[in-house]
Amino acid sequence: MQGLWHGVIAPTAIAFAAALAVAAHAQQAPQKPPAPGQQVRLRLANNLCNSMTNQTLTTQLVPPLASTAGAETSINTSLLQRMEQRRDTYFSQLDGLVPFNGLYATGQLDQSFQEDRGARYAFGLEWELYDQGRGESRRQLDRIRLDNKVQYLQVLRDTEARQVQEQLLAVDQMRNKLLATLYQREVAAVRPVLERRRQELAAGRATRAEVAEIEYKAERAALRTQHYVNARDVLVYPQAQDLINRIEDVQLHPERELTERAVSRSPEIQLQTLLAERAAFIPSPEDNLSVRLYLERTKEFDRGPSHIAGVRVRIPLDRDRNRPQLQQASRELYEEQKESMRAALSQKLSLLTERLRLKQNDMRLLQAESRMVRQKAELSCYRLEHPVASLPDTADRDVEEFTLRLVELQREILTARLDVLEVLTQVSAMVKPREPQELYSLRPAPR
Repeated sequence: MQGLWHGVIAPTAIAFAAALAVAAHAQQAPQKPPAPGQQVRLRLANNLCNSMTNQTLTTQLVPPLASTAGAETSINTSLLQRMEQRRDTYFSQLDGLVPFNGLYATGQLDQSFQEDRGARYAFGLEWELYDQGRGESRRQLDRIRLDNKVQYLQVLRDTEARQVQEQLLAVDQMRNKLLATLYQREVAAVRPVLERRRQELAAGRATRAEVAEIEYKAERAALRTQHYVNARDVLVYPQAQDLINRIEDVQLHPERELTERAVSRSPEIQLQTLLAERAAFIPSPEDNLSVRLYLERTKEFDRGPSHIAGVRVRIPLDRDRNRPQLQQASRELYEEQKESMRAALSQKLSLLTERLRLKQNDMRLLQAESRMVRQKAELSCYRLEHPVASLPDTADRDVEEFTLRLVELQREILTARLDVLEVLTQVSAMVKPREPQELYSLRPAPR
């Protein structure tokens, strides 16, 4: 038994001593590069960990967007400003027109063919109160004033609609310019990851599905870059670019206040008020009434001159009894239209206000997710520098995935800012504030 024990222990001790010698020699000899397939620290991961605080990746502000379009590109904005400035002057000039007073100078002269008779003449003044005189002139002038005001408001309304379209197009072009920049960054971020995945696939550390996922992200970023880089250039409003980076601090004024301001400045409601006045121009018996006052000097053939003063009256004998009811029905119709438009403005403002707050909340959620992913990325960077034996060594993969997600979140956050700006533009088009303070206030920026 003792011989058997020595027979087993001796070879084991020799093998153990040989292993220790090999290990010591391995520590003294220079280490060979790891074979393909072994865990290696990624060059990309190291670079990302060193640049986690880089402004390009961490910023959540829209960079300045250059535009080659000049200020004259905004045709409708400048036109609308001129129309708003001229409207009161134009309306006051219309109201300042004076109707014809109805005063006529009359004259008549003829000669008789009979030798014993001479000439006959008449001349004087005639004041026409109705028919083709003072009353009808005032009525026609009121109708002309009304028609011109209606046409002006219609042109103003159409110009406002085109201006809103122009502003929304500018926001969309800002989005295109921004996405062109952000997708270029994503192309630069995905390219080294794709190269690493292909190396891992050749070494047996990655599957074809994993490589296909990164190839899809690379192709998507490249195609989107190609599309947005070639987008046409339009005017970028400087005031919008300044506001967009504080868009989360925008607080709209109470809806009741905004509704009152939108109603008072709505061309549509002002049009209904003017159209209600058209009921006064429904034909009436007064249109056929004629009252004339005259003063004349006359001479008839062999008679001597004489002075005449008098009045001529022509009164229509019919009467339309339904006219007052028709006028009242017309006024009530337009008043109901005004109430309907007021309710529609209130409803649309309420929907846009809710949508603006929802877009702001979505942006804050994206910012919160970005902070969470950043914390995970920083932890993965720490694990790269200080591996933990009890945890699987996937920190390099985690850094890649978290960083690509941060690039995507940056794009989503910045485009969310433009989404909020787009809704704010629609609200502004309804309220028509003279100054931004009439529409919203900005909360103090956090320190």
